[in-house]
Amino acid sequence: MRKHKFLLLLFILTVIMVALIAYISMLYLRGGVSNYEPPQPPSASSSEQAQSDLQELSQAVEAYFIKNMEYPENLELIHPEFIDRDASDPLSGKPYLYTLSETEGASPYRISVPDPQLYNAKEFYCEGGKLVKN
Repeated sequence: MRKHKFLLLLFILTVIMVALIAYISMLYLRGGVSNYEPPQPPSASSSEQAQSDLQELSQAVEAYFIKNMEYPENLELIHPEFIDRDASDPLSGKPYLYTLSETEGASPYRISVPDPQLYNAKEFYCEGGKLVKN
């Protein structure tokens, strides 16, 4: 009787070990570089992306001014030294608008989205480092 219990226990342990080895093998085969998908960063909304772009462009224009003691005539002059990519409006796909101001006292430049109505706004721009969305 004792021998039968011992054989039954040995059989159960063997079945558990085989199942465990099969499970570990399956996990090992499913893993690896070819099956790895890195987590995706959360994507920003178009409005958030445009705000971020306008602020980055404004910082790059200010950096250009610090180095050259004048504001750039166009945004192409800040690429690639002050900003690493050509930014364009995420909704329209058009480049951001950049204008220099000729009046004293006002902000020397304005960077704006090509079509603020796409963002449900009358105005959407960055002027002198300050973001405005009405």
